[in-house]
Amino acid sequence: MAGPTARSRDHERVSEGSSGRRTWAVAEIDLPRTTAEQVCTAFLDVMAEPAPWACIDAWSDYRDELPAEVEHAQTALQQLHAHRDGQDTGMGIGIDRSDPAQEALLRTYAAWSIHVELLSAAEQEALVTFHDGASSITAELTGTEVERLRERLAGVASVERLERLHAQARVRREQERWERRAQRKQQWLARLGWSPQRDVRRQEEELLCAECGHPQGAHPGPGQRDLKVCAVCVYEEDYELREESEMCRRAYPG
Repeated sequence: MAGPTARSRDHERVSEGSSGRRTWAVAEIDLPRTTAEQVCTAFLDVMAEPAPWACIDAWSDYRDELPAEVEHAQTALQQLHAHRDGQDTGMGIGIDRSDPAQEALLRTYAAWSIHVELLSAAEQEALVTFHDGASSITAELTGTEVERLRERLAGVASVERLERLHAQARVRREQERWERRAQRKQQWLARLGWSPQRDVRRQEEELLCAECGHPQGAHPGPGQRDLKVCAVCVYEEDYELREESEMCRRAYPG
């Protein structure tokens, strides 16, 4: 009998979390404006019942790109803040989503605001947060809410566990770090005038040093210009210094 597919395993994991909320996020960042609006609308729809309250900042990083209706919503939010709370900061404006007029302003401006929170009630912890013009979105969701969002956003954006996205980002950063290190290592060896020699017919790597395991060509010998120690060892030990001059002093102590 065939084992579960990746899709079925993912469905099982969602189902397991249906009784409580776990931290999820939209995997894509810096979405195009029209896509960001679509994603925000999906969250506003799905979370309408569990998050009947919102808190929004009437400021935008896209102030020079605001469509007329969005700019109008921004002004209306600032006026609402000033009239109701006697403040004109435009920050932390409470929105009662049961009020059609306030809900309309929220929906129009959510994807453009520097910060939006959807809440179960005023002063409660956010269930959903739109960060910096919805350039990133995080949410505390049940399994059912995740499934509804995935249906709404199919082909548009993906909703994944935040811890999984963080793990993937760590792997990417580590891979990029090793790639940069390998590139810098080759630049260092080229600086010393060393390159691995290959037998063209047999395509075999140069013999390795029995002591350190590095190619023998990286060691002192003919053509190595007074190299005193293994050039690769110098790099392996000193690469964190980030200074080629320091490595040169180690390789050429004389």
